[in-house]
Formats: sequence, C-alpha cells, structure tokens
Amino acid sequence: MVLPFFVLSSEYRRALLEEIYYLVKHANFTYHDVVRMPIFERRFFIEKVTEEFRKRNEKIEEMNNKRNQ
Repeated sequence: MVLPFFVLSSEYRRALLEEIYYLVKHANFTYHDVVRMPIFERRFFIEKVTEEFRKRNEKIEEMNNKRNQ
C-alpha cells in the first residue's frame, strides 16, 4: 500500500505527540499552542526546558554532594 505524500509516518506522529506532551506538561503551553507552533519554535522551547531541567538537576546534585561531605 502506497501512502499519499501528505500522510505523516507513525514514527513522526509519535515524536510529535511526545513533544506536545512535554511542552504541555513542563512548559505550560496548551495543546493548540504547540500544534500551531512552527517546528523550529517547538524544538527551541524543548531545548530551553531541557536546559533548565539539566541546570536544576546539577544544582540539586551539588547540594547533595555538599551535604554528604
């Protein structure tokens, strides 16, 4: 079966849903905000939220290491 050119693959749809979930849950966007957002903006916000989580986790780890010394 040949898919029409405009059908998104199931892998892409799954990745898109993961990105939507991530931004709705952690960045307080609405579902419709994320769906209407251009891909480059969506990826930018995902990178920013990921960077914030990484920095927060590093600070928590530093505090735990200081406490355990």
